Amino acid sequence: MTTKAIGILMFFIISIQSLHVGAVSSEEASTQTVAPSTYTLELSRWNVSSDGTHPIETTNGINNALKWAHDQGYRIFKVPTGKYLISKGNSPADPQAQINMVSDMTFLLDDLTIIQKETNGFEGYRTIYVGYGVNNVTLKGGTYHGDKQSHNFSGKDQSYSTGTHEFGSGISSEGAYNLTIDGVKTVNFTGDGISISGSSVVIAGFYGKSYVYGDIDHNGNFINSTSKIRSKVALDFTSPKYKGRKYFAFEQPQGVNSNKYDVYFYSNGKYLSSVKQVRYGADLVQIPVGADTFYPVFSSNDLNNFFVILFSNDVSRNIVIKNSESAFNRRLGISLVGVDGIEISNSKFHDIKGTAPQYGIDAEAEGFFPNSNLIIKNNHFYNNTGGDIVFADGNTSSITDNLFESSIGLYIWKGFPNTTITYNTFNNGGLTMGGTGVADQNKFNNSQVNLSASSNTLTNASLVNSTLNLNNTDPFGSKVENITITNTNKTSLTSLNVGKNPVHLSNITIKGLTKLSALGGKGTDQNIYDNLIVQDYNAINGTGFPAGTYNNCKFSSTTTESAGLVINQSGKYTFNNCAFNALGKIFTINNMSGEADINFNNSNFTISKDVGYAAAIYIQGAKQLSFLNSTFTANNLTLKSTPFIKVGSIAGSTKPVQVKSFTIKNSTIKTNKDLDGIHSIDAGTGAPAYTISNNNFVVAKLKLKANDIKIDNEELTQ
Repeated sequence: MTTKAIGILMFFIISIQSLHVGAVSSEEASTQTVAPSTYTLELSRWNVSSDGTHPIETTNGINNALKWAHDQGYRIFKVPTGKYLISKGNSPADPQAQINMVSDMTFLLDDLTIIQKETNGFEGYRTIYVGYGVNNVTLKGGTYHGDKQSHNFSGKDQSYSTGTHEFGSGISSEGAYNLTIDGVKTVNFTGDGISISGSSVVIAGFYGKSYVYGDIDHNGNFINSTSKIRSKVALDFTSPKYKGRKYFAFEQPQGVNSNKYDVYFYSNGKYLSSVKQVRYGADLVQIPVGADTFYPVFSSNDLNNFFVILFSNDVSRNIVIKNSESAFNRRLGISLVGVDGIEISNSKFHDIKGTAPQYGIDAEAEGFFPNSNLIIKNNHFYNNTGGDIVFADGNTSSITDNLFESSIGLYIWKGFPNTTITYNTFNNGGLTMGGTGVADQNKFNNSQVNLSASSNTLTNASLVNSTLNLNNTDPFGSKVENITITNTNKTSLTSLNVGKNPVHLSNITIKGLTKLSALGGKGTDQNIYDNLIVQDYNAINGTGFPAGTYNNCKFSSTTTESAGLVINQSGKYTFNNCAFNALGKIFTINNMSGEADINFNNSNFTISKDVGYAAAIYIQGAKQLSFLNSTFTANNLTLKSTPFIKVGSIAGSTKPVQVKSFTIKNSTIKTNKDLDGIHSIDAGTGAPAYTISNNNFVVAKLKLKANDIKIDNEELTQ
């Protein structure tokens, strides 16, 4: 090999070695710049005790370690097994007496680890806190334990009124984004196990002297108005109070004529965009990119009494709570006081007791923060003194596949519309829908179901020993279809109650006895009941009817029934293509609570034994009653002393008439004994002529008063 060749070879070898060395060095350098993802808390380094002692040192140590771990780039903060006592602090909600979470961090505990709040006497406190601007946090595992059992409710640690001590919380979020709580227990707090709320900063208050009459058009130009006012000068975002914040809202208005206002944004004096019809207490206004000033416009014609406060409000966003348990807290399992987007799943909420409202979950921002987009699924609620879930205000939720077992299951107030409730089971409590929504495929046992919103939908529901109450505030506001109500005992007073506003019900089946009546309520003439089936109706007090039109209904009594069906209140009643089957008593009709106007069309009436007291259909009082194209059957009679249809009271011939009009046409009365098919001679003094025409009487006979109109009736022997 020549000298040149050897030189080239050596250069190539050196070059390869250099490349190899360079690659290794680069990889090592890269490895050295990436911190490990998990930091395990070093107890001695941070002066933290894991035996439930030294609360001040432990609290400070954990907080200092969290800050350090965040600054070093760690993403998981692992706490060794133990019990960690969190300081009570020097004042209510002392920020130094809580674990203050940092962004982009998982706070990891094992199942045996306890975060214990030190015994105190404060009205409120927080155990772990995720504040505004602290985002992308996960709290995983462990138990957060309050001081309820040892708390000093006399208020020893505070100089002002002791109050109800209902604000001691385990986990508290105020405007955090992307918070996950996974596999965590929060127990024995004087207030809430978990509090998810908004964050608020007061910017300024404005009186009428800062405003002028005027509006702004869709191009951002000022225009005259006598019913609107706008700020005299543009408001800007230069206040340090806006730092890091994205939303604002006007609240607590005075001297306004509407619960909504408009906002117009500008950039360097040029119109940028607007937001219209913003609701006080329900909406937040997002600051557009590039906007530096804005003008608000309010509906008001009273500058002297106008006042409003501008806040930089925000809510907690994108929250997940799963596989967790909140129990034995005094006030709530979870309070939602300002949240947009939360999913609560696969968790337990139970034994909440001590101070109102005592629910598993409560969404209630009191008209200051909005609550929206709530998902509650696959949870178990039980033993909660107030109830399981209450939504007082907010908008839009989905509640599915939950088991509710407290005295009140789910209560939705008018202030929370747009709720979807599906595939839940309610034991012993029930559902109240005061806000608009849809409930489908739910099961109720020993429960109350109350529909009282302007519009509700209840479909495909199964109720056992339960009651359905319809009190919708708007006509035909309740859509109720495909409902089965089964009574296995007499614990329910009634199965179905209808209120004062019209309803349209379809495919309702009621089975079994109730304590009072299977049906209840006065109803209205406009009510429509399609395919209503009532089986084994009440045998003691009779089953009453709300007013309305019944299409294709079926009623059948128990094997011991004696009282029958009852119509005894005013209203118009129409029965089309209905069937009534009883032992010996089908109907008692009287005017105890008003005169009824009743029409039976194309209907069938059948008794299976001897006629009961007075008559199978006993008509003591009515404004008007007619049977058209109907059939009356009694094929198992052993006695013939009592009529099938009696118009007038027993021995009522000398009493004033109570049945003002009676007609039976194109019908058939068929019996196996020659009893009186129609008996009208006791109708009373002043009774008008009743019309009995074009009927067939098979075996049954006619016994009519002298002035009755008998036309083309045929009496057959069989």
